[in-house]
Amino acid sequence: MDLMEYWFKTRALIDNLVEDFLKGSQDWEVMEMSKYIMRDGKRFRGTLLFLFNEALGGEERDAYPGALATEILHSASLALDDIVDYDEIRRGMKAAWAVYTNRKVIFVSNYLIPTALKIISEYGDKALRISVDLWKDTAIGALKDMYGKEDEYIRVIELKTASLFKLPAALSSFSSKRREYLDSLLEVGKDLGIIYQIIDDYVDCVTQEREKLVGSAKQLYSLTSGRFESYVRLKYSAYKEHYENLIKSLPIKGELLDQLLALPDFLAFGLMGEAGIKNKIF
Repeated sequence: MDLMEYWFKTRALIDNLVEDFLKGSQDWEVMEMSKYIMRDGKRFRGTLLFLFNEALGGEERDAYPGALATEILHSASLALDDIVDYDEIRRGMKAAWAVYTNRKVIFVSNYLIPTALKIISEYGDKALRISVDLWKDTAIGALKDMYGKEDEYIRVIELKTASLFKLPAALSSFSSKRREYLDSLLEVGKDLGIIYQIIDDYVDCVTQEREKLVGSAKQLYSLTSGRFESYVRLKYSAYKEHYENLIKSLPIKGELLDQLLALPDFLAFGLMGEAGIKNKIF
Protein backbone atom coordinates (compact mmCIF):
# COMPACT_ATOMS: atom_id res chain seq x y z
CA MET A 1 0.00 0.00 0.00
CA ASP A 2 1.49 3.37 -1.01
CA LEU A 3 1.02 6.62 0.90
CA MET A 4 -1.93 7.76 -1.19
CA GLU A 5 -3.80 4.51 -0.57
CA TYR A 6 -2.93 4.63 3.12
CA TRP A 7 -4.20 8.20 3.36
CA PHE A 8 -7.49 7.39 1.60
CA LYS A 9 -8.07 4.40 3.87
CA THR A 10 -7.25 6.30 7.04
CA ARG A 11 -9.21 9.39 6.04
CA ALA A 12 -12.35 7.27 5.73
CA LEU A 13 -11.68 5.78 9.15
CA ILE A 14 -11.20 9.22 10.71
CA ASP A 15 -14.37 10.49 9.06
CA ASN A 16 -16.24 7.66 10.80
CA LEU A 17 -14.64 8.56 14.14
CA VAL A 18 -15.69 12.19 13.66
CA GLU A 19 -19.23 11.16 12.75
CA ASP A 20 -19.54 8.97 15.85
CA PHE A 21 -18.15 11.77 18.01
CA LEU A 22 -20.67 14.27 16.66
CA LYS A 23 -23.57 11.89 17.21
CA GLY A 24 -22.66 11.85 20.90
CA SER A 25 -23.34 15.57 21.32
CA GLN A 26 -26.18 16.38 23.69
CA ASP A 27 -27.01 19.68 22.05
CA TRP A 28 -28.39 19.76 18.50
CA GLU A 29 -27.12 23.25 17.64
CA VAL A 30 -23.63 22.49 18.96
CA MET A 31 -23.62 19.27 16.95
CA GLU A 32 -24.64 21.05 13.75
CA MET A 33 -22.01 23.75 14.07
CA SER A 34 -19.33 21.23 15.07
CA LYS A 35 -20.26 19.10 12.07
CA TYR A 36 -19.85 22.10 9.78
CA ILE A 37 -16.51 23.08 11.32
CA MET A 38 -15.15 19.53 10.99
CA ARG A 39 -16.48 18.77 7.51
CA ASP A 40 -14.37 17.53 4.58
CA GLY A 41 -10.93 17.81 6.14
CA LYS A 42 -7.90 16.20 4.53
CA ARG A 43 -7.20 14.40 7.85
CA PHE A 44 -3.43 14.58 7.25
CA ARG A 45 -2.65 15.04 10.93
CA GLY A 46 -4.83 12.17 12.10
CA THR A 47 -3.32 10.01 9.37
CA LEU A 48 0.15 10.77 10.74
CA LEU A 49 -0.84 9.36 14.09
CA PHE A 50 -2.09 6.12 12.54
CA LEU A 51 1.04 5.85 10.42
CA PHE A 52 3.51 6.39 13.27
CA ASN A 53 1.47 4.23 15.63
CA GLU A 54 1.54 1.33 13.18
CA ALA A 55 5.22 1.88 12.39
CA LEU A 56 6.03 1.55 16.09
CA GLY A 57 4.03 -1.64 16.44
CA GLY A 58 0.89 -0.19 18.03
CA GLU A 59 -2.65 -1.50 17.69
CA GLU A 60 -4.84 0.52 15.31
CA ARG A 61 -7.68 0.92 17.83
CA ASP A 62 -5.32 2.51 20.34
CA ALA A 63 -4.75 5.37 17.89
CA TYR A 64 -8.47 6.22 17.61
CA PRO A 65 -8.65 8.73 20.51
CA GLY A 66 -5.52 10.61 19.49
CA ALA A 67 -6.45 10.81 15.82
CA LEU A 68 -9.94 12.08 16.63
CA ALA A 69 -8.65 14.64 19.15
CA THR A 70 -6.00 15.86 16.72
CA GLU A 71 -8.60 16.47 14.03
CA ILE A 72 -10.93 18.24 16.47
CA LEU A 73 -8.16 20.61 17.53
CA HIS A 74 -7.06 21.24 13.96
CA SER A 75 -10.61 22.00 12.81
CA ALA A 76 -11.18 24.35 15.76
CA SER A 77 -7.93 26.17 14.99
CA LEU A 78 -8.97 26.67 11.35
CA ALA A 79 -12.40 27.98 12.37
CA LEU A 80 -10.76 30.55 14.65
CA ASP A 81 -8.14 31.44 12.02
CA ASP A 82 -10.89 32.20 9.50
CA ILE A 83 -12.44 34.67 11.93
CA VAL A 84 -9.12 36.42 12.55
CA ASP A 85 -8.20 36.51 8.84
CA TYR A 86 -11.73 37.39 7.63
CA ASP A 87 -11.55 34.42 5.28
CA GLU A 88 -15.03 33.74 3.96
CA ILE A 89 -14.26 30.46 2.19
CA ARG A 90 -12.97 27.23 3.71
CA ARG A 91 -12.73 23.97 1.77
CA GLY A 92 -14.81 25.35 -1.09
CA MET A 93 -17.71 26.47 1.10
CA LYS A 94 -18.52 29.42 3.33
CA ALA A 95 -16.35 29.57 6.44
CA ALA A 96 -18.17 28.60 9.63
CA TRP A 97 -18.25 32.19 10.96
CA ALA A 98 -19.85 33.39 7.71
CA VAL A 99 -22.67 30.89 8.28
CA TYR A 100 -23.16 30.92 12.05
CA THR A 101 -21.59 34.29 13.12
CA ASN A 102 -18.33 34.94 14.95
CA ARG A 103 -19.75 34.59 18.42
CA LYS A 104 -21.30 31.19 17.89
CA VAL A 105 -18.18 29.76 16.23
CA ILE A 106 -15.98 31.06 19.05
CA PHE A 107 -18.28 29.49 21.63
CA VAL A 108 -18.35 26.15 19.81
CA SER A 109 -14.57 26.19 19.35
CA ASN A 110 -14.26 26.79 23.09
CA TYR A 111 -16.35 23.65 23.52
CA LEU A 112 -14.36 21.57 21.02
CA ILE A 113 -10.88 22.39 22.35
CA PRO A 114 -11.31 21.14 25.95
CA THR A 115 -13.34 18.21 24.63
CA ALA A 116 -10.36 17.16 22.48
CA LEU A 117 -7.97 17.55 25.40
CA LYS A 118 -10.24 15.40 27.57
CA ILE A 119 -10.09 12.68 24.91
CA ILE A 120 -6.29 12.90 24.90
CA SER A 121 -6.28 12.46 28.69
CA GLU A 122 -7.12 8.79 28.04
CA TYR A 123 -3.40 8.38 27.30
CA GLY A 124 -2.44 9.74 30.72
CA ASP A 125 -1.31 12.95 32.39
CA LYS A 126 1.93 13.33 30.45
CA ALA A 127 0.18 13.09 27.08
CA LEU A 128 -2.32 15.70 28.27
CA ARG A 129 0.38 18.08 29.52
CA ILE A 130 2.26 17.87 26.22
CA SER A 131 -0.95 18.48 24.29
CA VAL A 132 -1.85 21.54 26.37
CA ASP A 133 1.65 22.96 25.82
CA LEU A 134 1.42 22.36 22.08
CA TRP A 135 -1.97 24.06 21.92
CA LYS A 136 -0.51 27.03 23.78
CA ASP A 137 2.31 27.12 21.21
CA THR A 138 -0.29 27.15 18.44
CA ALA A 139 -1.98 30.17 20.02
CA ILE A 140 1.34 32.03 20.35
CA GLY A 141 2.18 31.12 16.77
CA ALA A 142 -1.13 32.52 15.53
CA LEU A 143 -0.31 35.80 17.26
CA LYS A 144 3.20 35.92 15.81
CA ASP A 145 1.79 34.99 12.40
CA MET A 146 -0.13 38.26 12.43
CA TYR A 147 2.33 40.51 14.24
CA GLY A 148 5.71 38.77 14.26
CA LYS A 149 8.88 40.01 12.61
CA GLU A 150 10.15 38.58 9.36
CA ASP A 151 13.38 37.36 10.97
CA GLU A 152 11.27 35.13 13.23
CA TYR A 153 9.85 33.29 10.23
CA ILE A 154 10.98 29.75 11.09
CA ARG A 155 10.03 30.15 14.74
CA VAL A 156 6.60 31.46 13.74
CA ILE A 157 5.78 28.49 11.52
CA GLU A 158 7.16 26.05 14.08
CA LEU A 159 4.70 27.44 16.60
CA LYS A 160 1.64 28.04 14.44
CA THR A 161 1.79 24.96 12.19
CA ALA A 162 4.36 22.47 13.41
CA SER A 163 2.72 22.28 16.85
CA LEU A 164 -0.25 20.45 15.33
CA PHE A 165 2.12 18.11 13.51
CA LYS A 166 4.08 17.48 16.69
CA LEU A 167 0.83 16.50 18.41
CA PRO A 168 -0.04 13.32 16.43
CA ALA A 169 3.62 12.30 16.26
CA ALA A 170 3.96 12.64 20.03
CA LEU A 171 0.65 10.89 20.75
CA SER A 172 1.79 7.92 18.67
CA SER A 173 4.42 7.22 21.34
CA PHE A 174 1.58 6.82 23.85
CA SER A 175 -0.81 4.87 21.61
CA SER A 176 1.96 2.44 20.62
CA LYS A 177 3.32 2.29 24.18
CA ARG A 178 6.76 3.33 22.95
CA ARG A 179 7.26 6.40 25.12
CA GLU A 180 11.02 6.11 24.91
CA TYR A 181 10.75 7.63 21.43
CA LEU A 182 8.68 10.65 22.49
CA ASP A 183 11.45 13.23 22.05
CA SER A 184 12.41 11.90 18.63
CA LEU A 185 8.79 11.92 17.52
CA LEU A 186 8.31 15.51 18.64
CA GLU A 187 11.27 16.42 16.43
CA VAL A 188 9.82 14.40 13.57
CA GLY A 189 6.53 16.28 13.86
CA LYS A 190 8.36 19.60 13.98
CA ASP A 191 10.26 18.83 10.78
CA LEU A 192 7.13 17.76 8.93
CA GLY A 193 5.17 20.80 10.11
CA ILE A 194 7.87 23.25 9.07
CA ILE A 195 8.22 21.55 5.69
CA TYR A 196 4.45 21.71 5.20
CA GLN A 197 4.22 25.41 6.05
CA ILE A 198 7.28 26.44 4.06
CA ILE A 199 5.80 24.85 0.95
CA ASP A 200 2.35 26.26 1.69
CA ASP A 201 3.86 29.75 1.97
CA TYR A 202 5.88 29.14 -1.19
CA VAL A 203 2.64 28.31 -3.01
CA ASP A 204 1.08 31.56 -1.76
CA CYS A 205 4.11 33.57 -2.87
CA VAL A 206 3.93 32.02 -6.35
CA THR A 207 0.17 32.28 -6.85
CA GLN A 208 -0.75 35.55 -5.12
CA GLU A 209 0.14 39.17 -5.68
CA ARG A 210 2.61 40.55 -3.17
CA GLU A 211 0.06 43.02 -1.76
CA LYS A 212 -2.34 40.18 -0.93
CA LEU A 213 0.15 38.07 1.03
CA VAL A 214 -0.58 37.78 4.76
CA GLY A 215 0.91 36.07 7.79
CA SER A 216 3.90 33.80 7.37
CA ALA A 217 3.74 33.94 3.55
CA LYS A 218 4.21 37.71 3.77
CA GLN A 219 7.07 37.17 6.24
CA LEU A 220 8.73 34.71 3.83
CA TYR A 221 8.49 37.17 0.95
CA SER A 222 9.86 40.05 3.02
CA LEU A 223 12.63 37.95 4.58
CA THR A 224 13.91 36.94 1.14
CA SER A 225 13.16 40.25 -0.62
CA GLY A 226 11.02 38.28 -3.05
CA ARG A 227 13.76 35.78 -3.90
CA PHE A 228 12.09 32.98 -1.97
CA GLU A 229 12.80 30.01 -4.27
CA SER A 230 16.40 29.43 -3.19
CA TYR A 231 15.53 29.97 0.48
CA VAL A 232 12.67 27.46 0.32
CA ARG A 233 14.86 24.94 -1.50
CA LEU A 234 17.59 25.25 1.14
CA LYS A 235 15.28 24.98 4.14
CA TYR A 236 13.28 22.14 2.62
CA SER A 237 16.43 20.11 2.00
CA ALA A 238 17.78 20.76 5.50
CA TYR A 239 14.59 19.80 7.34
CA LYS A 240 13.99 16.83 5.07
CA GLU A 241 17.49 15.50 5.77
CA HIS A 242 17.03 15.96 9.52
CA TYR A 243 13.65 14.24 9.33
CA GLU A 244 15.07 11.28 7.38
CA ASN A 245 17.86 10.79 9.91
CA LEU A 246 15.36 10.76 12.75
CA ILE A 247 13.12 8.23 10.98
CA LYS A 248 16.09 5.94 10.30
CA SER A 249 16.94 6.03 14.01
CA LEU A 250 13.53 4.58 14.94
CA PRO A 251 12.76 0.83 14.97
CA ILE A 252 10.49 0.85 11.91
CA LYS A 253 9.89 -2.07 9.61
CA GLY A 254 10.50 -2.11 5.84
CA GLU A 255 7.40 -1.00 3.96
CA LEU A 256 6.36 1.54 6.56
CA LEU A 257 9.91 2.91 6.67
CA ASP A 258 9.69 3.67 2.96
CA GLN A 259 6.32 5.36 3.43
CA LEU A 260 7.57 7.51 6.27
CA LEU A 261 10.67 8.54 4.33
CA ALA A 262 8.41 9.59 1.45
CA LEU A 263 6.25 11.87 3.62
CA PRO A 264 8.06 15.20 3.02
CA ASP A 265 7.80 14.85 -0.75
CA PHE A 266 4.23 13.59 -0.45
CA LEU A 267 3.22 16.72 1.48
CA ALA A 268 5.21 19.12 -0.71
CA PHE A 269 4.11 17.79 -4.08
CA GLY A 270 0.54 17.46 -2.81
CA LEU A 271 0.39 21.15 -1.88
CA MET A 272 1.91 22.27 -5.16
CA GLY A 273 -0.25 19.91 -7.20
CA GLU A 274 -3.39 21.12 -5.45
CA ALA A 275 -2.45 24.69 -6.33
CA GLY A 276 -1.77 23.73 -9.93
CA ILE A 277 1.79 25.05 -9.95
CA LYS A 278 4.80 23.37 -11.49
CA ASN A 279 7.71 22.23 -9.41
CA LYS A 280 10.32 24.99 -9.54
CA ILE A 281 12.33 24.26 -6.42
CA PHE A 282 13.24 20.56 -6.38
